[in-house]
Amino acid sequence: MPLFERTIAERYLKTHRKGAFVRIMVRFARGGTALGVFAMVVTLAVMNGFREEIQATLFSATAHFTVFHLAGDIPNTEGALKTIRGVPGVQAASPIRLEKGLLRRPDSDMPPEAVVVKAVDPATAHSTSSIFDSMKPIPISQLKEGDIVLGQELAQRLSIKVGDTVALAFFRLELGLGGQQPKIAVFRVAGTFLTHSSEYDKSWAFIHLGDAMRIARSEGRAELIEVRARSIEAIADVKPRVLEALGPAYQATDLRDSNKSLFAALTVEKWAFAAILSLIVLVAAFNIVASLVLLVTEKRHDLGVLLALGATPKQIQRLFELQGLRIGAVGTAWGLGTSVPLCLILDHFKLLKLPAAVYDFITYMPFRLKVLDVVLVGLLPLLVSWLAARYPAKKAAALDPVDALRAE
Repeated sequence: MPLFERTIAERYLKTHRKGAFVRIMVRFARGGTALGVFAMVVTLAVMNGFREEIQATLFSATAHFTVFHLAGDIPNTEGALKTIRGVPGVQAASPIRLEKGLLRRPDSDMPPEAVVVKAVDPATAHSTSSIFDSMKPIPISQLKEGDIVLGQELAQRLSIKVGDTVALAFFRLELGLGGQQPKIAVFRVAGTFLTHSSEYDKSWAFIHLGDAMRIARSEGRAELIEVRARSIEAIADVKPRVLEALGPAYQATDLRDSNKSLFAALTVEKWAFAAILSLIVLVAAFNIVASLVLLVTEKRHDLGVLLALGATPKQIQRLFELQGLRIGAVGTAWGLGTSVPLCLILDHFKLLKLPAAVYDFITYMPFRLKVLDVVLVGLLPLLVSWLAARYPAKKAAALDPVDALRAE
């Protein structure tokens, strides 16, 4: 912007003794813009936070993605593990088996609880899943055959303590003297875990991979291989490379595939809220239009003098557009200057707690800022302010200097 337009916009068109109403409208326009920016930044930060927490919870009990063989159990588990671990971007891989069953205490009359039983390799399980961070009193690496790890809520509901013995009936039938019967095994409770997600804490259990292979008679073959990439965002790049290395007989899936509708709904909800709150900025734009129209009327004689002295209509138009941009820029700076530090502080210190009865997997209100979101929110008010200023700017540029001086 040339120096002439900047100087006039900054100093000459400011109202002093006159135009108190214009000053008030400008302040309302700046305040409305700041409020809209503040609301959009906070809303986008909250939606990002909930999305990340949901993803983290979903991936806490499983790895980033799971590889399986189309024909059933993985034929050469050790060979497949070696191939996967050699793929660039793969941080860890661990074999597992999944079963379902009914769990109860042998000395209790309480009805059995349905559980998902995940058989893991103690040596590598922690490298692919963060659910074992809360396991106590022993780490998952010390899990032995014949041991079982229960969710804390499941153990409390069945009044089970570490060291107790439990009976687990698998949903896997075998032929016995009385016909088809479920396989039953006895385990010693070696520990508990707590994820703050009722889906896992109330219905999940972990056993040694060797126990599951013996029960399934799989002869050392794993059913699935869990793979952890560098980050959740890297899954899309790493998963195709792993499948290419293993061959066409393998496929892979992750929880984002099975929860596509959930994440799509979160994305739509995020931008829908942002679009609704952006209406606050549009309302502020009307104040910008009104204040600049009044400013044109107040400075009609001064504009006539400028035009008579050689200022071009384009210069007059640009200086009013700059006035509108300045109003929007100040409001945007106010909004970003308050919302960004507030979100960072609230998220870092976890100041806003959430009731556990409503959100069992999130203990506080998360605020996660993304640079792209902040940039888009910052650009929107500037664009709206510039567009709002174009109408009064064109009106000012169309003034006839003779009529403007005569009217004075």
